[in-house]
Amino acid sequence: MAPRTRTRLKRRTTSRRSRLRTRARNIVRSKKAKSSFSIGKKIFPIAKTLAAPISFVEQVSSHWRAQLGTAYSQAPMGQKLKILSNIVVGSTTGMNPFKDEFQAPLAQLKVANIWNKWSQAGIGMIGYSIIAKQANKALGSNILPAISPVKQIGKQLIIGGSLGGLLSNTPSTNNGNSGTANIQANTETAMQMAYTQGFQGNDSTESGMT
Repeated sequence: MAPRTRTRLKRRTTSRRSRLRTRARNIVRSKKAKSSFSIGKKIFPIAKTLAAPISFVEQVSSHWRAQLGTAYSQAPMGQKLKILSNIVVGSTTGMNPFKDEFQAPLAQLKVANIWNKWSQAGIGMIGYSIIAKQANKALGSNILPAISPVKQIGKQLIIGGSLGGLLSNTPSTNNGNSGTANIQANTETAMQMAYTQGFQGNDSTESGMT
């Protein structure tokens, strides 16, 4: 066989191997992309459903949880849920379902609190969707993924964060209490609070705090 013929055959073989490797890599990437997309399709609906309620509850309760300190963080899970329920329901309706726990007053609407970390995150996600859409259009390829789901989650964060911020009361004092929470809030005064020290069944000591 002539040297030129052998060289041509070698080049063709090398080229064919290169194409096969490229095709194999593309198949692997395609499978990974499909797998990631499949996982994303399952996660995004859940995230969209939970985005608004989680951002609302976290925002409307964050200042009270900070005010309670370890009285909330070290409380048993059942008591935490009671306190959290009182905070959310009390702030929105003025009524607290659990009378033996912290009594949250009806929140005063504060428009300035609408601008918070949750609404900012939502705006950022919507901004991403706008930029990503334009970038993909300019590049002629869907390089930046999940545009629509991110936009939808962003909208939910704005709704939940804005409503939570609107109903946020910012306490004027900080609490260093280390016991479990049994606090009565008085809105007629500058938030006078009585704290019950110790876990349920122990002796308690109450103190007023303005």
